Amino acid sequence: MGMFDEVLCRYPLVGCPEVQECLFQSNDTPAQYLDLYEIREDGTLWHEACDYRYETTDEAPLGFYIHRENKRWEQVLFEGELEIHGGPEDGGEYCFRFWFRDGRVRDFIPSLPDTPQG
Repeated sequence: MGMFDEVLCRYPLVGCPEVQECLFQSNDTPAQYLDLYEIREDGTLWHEACDYRYETTDEAPLGFYIHRENKRWEQVLFEGELEIHGGPEDGGEYCFRFWFRDGRVRDFIPSLPDTPQG
């Protein structure tokens, strides 16, 4: 799958309250460096930006550590489709496709996990 970012969705997931507080993954966000994003209640997308400090050391498995410092939230003027997927640890996989225009969610479609047939 490669790298991805994590997304908290505060935007109302109508019909899916069980996953409103879940941490989702996305391959559609700009960073793709295990960064954190948030879709806020007003439909805007925010990125937890930071400054990176590299520490070279023989003790690290790859010979260096990356430290994230000066964390701050910055708005992303996202345009187009953003897909997030994930779900509760004890449940199925949920997928939501959001469409952004002018930096805000304009529409979304949920894809719910398969439910067992009775």
